[in-house]
Amino acid sequence: MKTILLAALVLLAACVPQRARVAAPPAPSTISMDRNSWGRLVSRWTIDGAGKGEFTAPEPDVYKPERLVTRRFSAGSAGFAEIRKLLALGEVQAGGELDCGDRITDQYYGTVRWEDASLTYDMGCQDPATEEVLKGITAAERQVAAWAANQPITKTEKVEKQ
Repeated sequence: MKTILLAALVLLAACVPQRARVAAPPAPSTISMDRNSWGRLVSRWTIDGAGKGEFTAPEPDVYKPERLVTRRFSAGSAGFAEIRKLLALGEVQAGGELDCGDRITDQYYGTVRWEDASLTYDMGCQDPATEEVLKGITAAERQVAAWAANQPITKTEKVEKQ
């Protein structure tokens, strides 16, 4: 009798639907981000899997820009991995929306892109669930800016007066 009961339980277990294993999405080949304030570009950057990238920012500053300056940088594949790690919490939420809750106005905003996936952000969001994502975005921005800071200018664009 015990043998029949055990066999029945094994057969029932085999009939239970199994969760399909979902493969982790492949690593993106590029990550890019833009940051804006009041419709003005604060920064725009991109980095590829090999760590080669470009960083563009207004000069002399965002409030009275005369030109957009682009610098190239090379951070290696470890640099790309570092940026991806900093943005990992945001990448998980790409395609959705960040919980914002109360909002401080006049803060930077923009979009992070992992190839076909993207996440729009607003640095004024006050929801605690969003805080770590925004910290990662800020850290990634600072790191890319640091890599590009002392590199030669590769391109300039005149900024129209606003």
